[in-house]
Amino acid sequence: MKKTLLLGALFIAGVVSAFPFRTSCGQIVMVNGATGSLAHIENICESINVAVCGVYADVVLYTH
Repeated sequence: MKKTLLLGALFIAGVVSAFPFRTSCGQIVMVNGATGSLAHIENICESINVAVCGVYADVVLYTH
């Protein structure tokens, strides 16, 4: 139980923090303030990719 709560807290802390995102055209963009579910963050990154590169690309988030 304690391990599950600790991992959950670390996961939430990792999702809330800023992270670099490499777009499909190779530019690296810092994503700040992205909160919510992984699906929501994927949507944010897809929108960033369209804004920076002008093309839609599927985004896959890897968490550990």
